[in-house]
Amino acid sequence: MLKKIICVGLFGILLCFPASTLADVTGYRNDLGFSGVSKESIRYPLKITWVEVTGATRSHPVVIGDKLYIGTTWGLVCYNAKWGTKIWQLISKDFVHSSPFYMDGKLYAGYTNAMYCVDAKTGFVYWKYPTGKNSINSSPTVFEGKVYFGSNQFITCLDAAKGTKLWDIGCPSPIEHPIAIVDNQFFVSSNDMIYAFGLQNHNKLWEYQLPNKLLYGFAVSKMRVFVSVYDTIISLNAKTGQIVWRKFYPGTARNAICFDHENVYASFDQYLYCLEASTGKFKWQFEAGFFIESAPTISGNFIWVGADDFLIYAINRETGERVYFIMTGSTSLYTLINNGSFFSVSVYGELYAYMHDEKQQNYSVIFELWIGKNYARLNNRYTTIDSPPYIKKNRTMVPFRAIGEALGAEINWYPESKRATYALKTKFIALLVGEKNALVNGKNVTMEIPAEIQGGRLFIPLRFVTENLGAKVTWEASEKKIKIEYFS
Repeated sequence: MLKKIICVGLFGILLCFPASTLADVTGYRNDLGFSGVSKESIRYPLKITWVEVTGATRSHPVVIGDKLYIGTTWGLVCYNAKWGTKIWQLISKDFVHSSPFYMDGKLYAGYTNAMYCVDAKTGFVYWKYPTGKNSINSSPTVFEGKVYFGSNQFITCLDAAKGTKLWDIGCPSPIEHPIAIVDNQFFVSSNDMIYAFGLQNHNKLWEYQLPNKLLYGFAVSKMRVFVSVYDTIISLNAKTGQIVWRKFYPGTARNAICFDHENVYASFDQYLYCLEASTGKFKWQFEAGFFIESAPTISGNFIWVGADDFLIYAINRETGERVYFIMTGSTSLYTLINNGSFFSVSVYGELYAYMHDEKQQNYSVIFELWIGKNYARLNNRYTTIDSPPYIKKNRTMVPFRAIGEALGAEINWYPESKRATYALKTKFIALLVGEKNALVNGKNVTMEIPAEIQGGRLFIPLRFVTENLGAKVTWEASEKKIKIEYFS
């Protein structure tokens, strides 16, 4: 259970208060300040309810009631959020990579050539504002009857009802990320610059040059602008643009930063770091099995992230400990929790929907193998295996796939890197052929003998893998039999 946080004094309240309280909006990263805080939470374990191929996109999905909206390679698409069936599709390449913004029954979106206002129920186009041939637009932000977005090097503001241009402002470089709106200011990133403007007169208030180009966006509270760029986390005063604190971490920032009432969360390569929002003081770090690619989502007591090991992790916000993970088909780019479901958009263009698994699977496995034999016995039923186990340096080596399938684990083999992984409940193991170092639940562990390939088949050290997956192993010398027992 997270500790209850009470901000003392007006300064503390302004610093900690999330941007989502400014307006009830549904858009990129959940609110106008891109905090990454979900208004809902979800219980684990999870189970997949549906999968749809959208084509590679960087569109953050939006869920309203029983409908999900996303920009895809084929257009702006509306799905039934519960079943994954397509309700309508506005066919146009203009929408790929554009995160839709929902407001009062309308969707606003447009990545290339134009910005659109669309009826959320039917897909009917209310208006279309041309931004010029081959223009690249940022995802829009809608506030108080106006649509704000970047089009190439221009900050553009449209009348949300009519789609007519109200004003634009030129910037030295293209604007790739959505515009944040917090406390009578709007914030824009352009290449390696952050700008703040007054909301009423759109006059520039300040600018700040970052050490590198901003690749993954930023987040804004009432008093702070948080940026994760290259090897650095920076906190700026939202009113003046002056730097408050700066922290350096090994590795490279790979996604957007997020924050809650007390903390800031940012990932560099395979690590997620938690820092105190007011001071930048380090609090904890979490290590995933491979690079963390998804922008963090804060939900209840947990932070959800997806990594290149094809896992989505739930991390305790207070301690940084992993409390749950689930295998997904490919690396998650964005995650979203809404209306009792968990959604993940992969870097390869798959949209996954999960829900809480009310029927927790409980089962028992007794798996018996014999040295030099091509058969095995699973729960008293004989079956064949592709290669027989053998002894090497007093250690039993068994076929990689046979063990995983018998225990009900998710297994993956990556031939290019010669990397094998097991995922079973809350256990995760990654091994490299010929390497004694393995990854067990995010930590490096040394084996006595490495995995190896024999006769075109991958063999793994039996006891190391099965015991780290939570199974019990016994050896019966008289029969040269291995007995594996697993109870869930």
